[in-house]
Amino acid sequence: MSSKIEAVQRNMLVNKYICNYISKRWIINRVDEGGEEVTKRQYAKDCNLATSTITKLQRPDGYNIPFAIINSICNKEKIALSTFFSDFELEYGISIIDKYLDKK
Repeated sequence: MSSKIEAVQRNMLVNKYICNYISKRWIINRVDEGGEEVTKRQYAKDCNLATSTITKLQRPDGYNIPFAIINSICNKEKIALSTFFSDFELEYGISIIDKYLDKK
């Protein structure tokens, strides 16, 4: 496999995992202080994002998430970008991506 194709696959996989991580950590089954479910629309509003962006994050394969979206979510969640990426790496690790590509 060419290195360019492999790089594209790697980027697609990283985007998928980042979207899945954000969705699982902050969107799915989110409740407010009163115990009510937070809708995608409300979460998007809280992050100053479009509802369609939150919908894209929840796709099983994610999407090509812009850095600005990650930054907006981190600002809303009051988490430093460095912490976000450290936590993400602990959750998924780069070895998962390498193992996936080795299977192809």
